[in-house]
Amino acid sequence: MKNLTYLLVLLSVAFFYSCSEDSVLEEVTQNGQFEIPVLHNSRSCGHEEHMDNLLSDPDYKAAYNKRMQNHKSFVENFLDSRASCSSPVTVPVAVHYQGANGAATLACLTTMAQEQIDALNADYQGTNSDITNWTGNAASSFPGISHGEACLEFVLADQNHPSGFGLANGDLAVTRNATTGDFDSNWSGYLNIFVKDANGSLGYSPLGGAGNGDGVVIDLGAWGITTSCGNVGASAPFNLGRTLTHEIGHYLNLDHIWGNGCNQDDGISDTPNSQSDYFGCPNIGASSCGSTDLHMNYMDYTDDACMYMFSAGQITENESYVASSLTILTNNVSSVISGNSGGSGGSGGTGGTGSGGGAATCGIPATTSVANITTTTADVSWESQPEATKYQVRYRQIGTTSWSHKIALVNNKELTSLAPSTQYEYLIRTRCPSGWTGFSTTDTFTTAGNGGGSGGSTTCDAPGFSNTEYLTATRTKVTWEAMPQATRYQIVYRLAIGGAWSNSIVTTTSATLTGLTNGETYEYKIRTRCPSGWTGFSGLETFTQSSGGGGGGGGGNSTDNTIHFNLTLDNYGSETTWELLDSNDNIVTSGGPFTDGASGALISETFMIPDGCYTIFVDDSYGDGICCAYGNGSFEILDINNNQVGFSNGEFGNYDFIEFCVTDNVATFSDEQKDEKEINLEPKGEMVRF
Repeated sequence: MKNLTYLLVLLSVAFFYSCSEDSVLEEVTQNGQFEIPVLHNSRSCGHEEHMDNLLSDPDYKAAYNKRMQNHKSFVENFLDSRASCSSPVTVPVAVHYQGANGAATLACLTTMAQEQIDALNADYQGTNSDITNWTGNAASSFPGISHGEACLEFVLADQNHPSGFGLANGDLAVTRNATTGDFDSNWSGYLNIFVKDANGSLGYSPLGGAGNGDGVVIDLGAWGITTSCGNVGASAPFNLGRTLTHEIGHYLNLDHIWGNGCNQDDGISDTPNSQSDYFGCPNIGASSCGSTDLHMNYMDYTDDACMYMFSAGQITENESYVASSLTILTNNVSSVISGNSGGSGGSGGTGGTGSGGGAATCGIPATTSVANITTTTADVSWESQPEATKYQVRYRQIGTTSWSHKIALVNNKELTSLAPSTQYEYLIRTRCPSGWTGFSTTDTFTTAGNGGGSGGSTTCDAPGFSNTEYLTATRTKVTWEAMPQATRYQIVYRLAIGGAWSNSIVTTTSATLTGLTNGETYEYKIRTRCPSGWTGFSGLETFTQSSGGGGGGGGGNSTDNTIHFNLTLDNYGSETTWELLDSNDNIVTSGGPFTDGASGALISETFMIPDGCYTIFVDDSYGDGICCAYGNGSFEILDINNNQVGFSNGEFGNYDFIEFCVTDNVATFSDEQKDEKEINLEPKGEMVRF
């Protein structure tokens, strides 16, 4: 067993923030040792009290009033000139952890930071997976209100860091126990996120930040999505990253959605008045001021799973505030983020475009190339990096705002579901033992034209043709024509005899319809999200849910296959997560982290998956695997008859994965790869669990 001593911590939580309704659980014991989990039962935010404190300083108040006046003038003069987004405005970000304990290593904390920034971008750009809760359901209760899609991209800085923080070029701007409080002038020119004890609230922020070293504060127990590191990590219902989304909203000059009751607005024209805040997951249709309340908005107090949109007016306010009042951030981009225009690069910088020979250390790929370009696919390759555990390719159609992502384990990746005759831009970054690097410089390629046949659309429009493929008694796959410059598609479907529409929003040219009834006939239609907005829907198509196919196409068979996954934990389950990926690196399902002190516990999952090839990843955030110093952890894949397909003895570093394929319930092993345990890891220390 690890020499783990859980500290008995005396918590004195001062509920002086104006909007705190937290609940602190009492002391409990586990395995004879004490730990104090601090759980937030309802959302809380301390920005009002924080602003009162800031404005009590006459110098701050004068600077704030001047900033607000400049912003007001900017909005009055330029608000009507907003155009569709062709290239997002980059906002450089730095994350500073304070009070992170010994088990929260910098590598693990950096992974957490990147996960949070990825979720933040999805929320602001309207590409979050649960935006369908709005587009497919809630929006119908709010005529005249559209969800916003920000022309902003938050990026962790990776160059020219302030001195004294131990960061080199190529390192992401993440510090551990190197700052104090919620202001550090060394980090002027960055949107700073201070992850620390937030004094009883989930977080707080100034209303309209200055960019001069200030920033938002997120509580240690409200930070994190799939990863936790020592005493840093969130739990339901606040584990989707929305606390950061909420507080960044304040920093970009958004007030709480309810303002201050029915008679005082939040200053945004398209958000309805509300009497007060909402908690938990209210029913859509709740009303308090004579209109339906927009409680699914990120600036309310609902649970993470029940807030999923900004209004278009809020996003316009965010964008205009960045343009009017945060040029100190946007002017700093070319200096602190690699691959952005304006930086001269100098000589000898890590991750430059140098030539000849491979990189001496794990870093940003310096050279890239594209080959085997077709109408819908392209093979991207890049300079291999020593000690790299994996790579990420980020790509999109030029002129659009939403990025697609692919994970690669070697230095090449096929991009699929592309649009014909379309120019794409792409960047690549490396996962090194110390964490993710910054992205490479942007390169481009153009897909081939659609020659002959039905031709191909040359303008962004609703798809002109589609096909269906029966998968199982309850599932059918629909594939349609790719449209140039499309950022995503929406397909709606229902029984042909009528009824409520179901819907799915995807970024590829196919979607699997679920919950179908065998033998019934269904109708569907599809529309495209273009740079100018949503198109109309395509004409109605039908199919009969049976193995004979129907509708726009028909097609082959695919069956559900039964695969069993067994994971045996070591004593540090909080470090262990797993993911099942399909052949396109899409996450099929995932699990973890788990509870500490449960060495030998068996986690069993059964997957029902279509024919195809898959990868099961098991990750250890500390970098010492799940065997053998602290318990004999392992994992295995079994077929429908419980025959072992693949096995790992748990001896790895950050990850181990098994690749396998399955057809008609016959599963075959393809490959296993792992990284080796690091040596001289920081000793595992004491934890306070949230």
